[in-house]
Amino acid sequence: MPSREEAIASAGAKLAASDIACAQMTPREQAEAAWTPTSPYSVDEIEDRIRARRGMAPVHRKAS
Repeated sequence: MPSREEAIASAGAKLAASDIACAQMTPREQAEAAWTPTSPYSVDEIEDRIRARRGMAPVHRKAS
């Protein structure tokens, strides 16, 4: 069983790798990877949330 410090270091390495992978994806690619059939959001909505988090304008707008 790994020590607490080893577990934290391992988790940190996995999070860093995930951040790098996400940074290399377009918002659309990231949204498609994140979407599941049980998601309350569509791929378009997830993409706009990712774009907002990146400081980008949304590309999909809800109809009024």
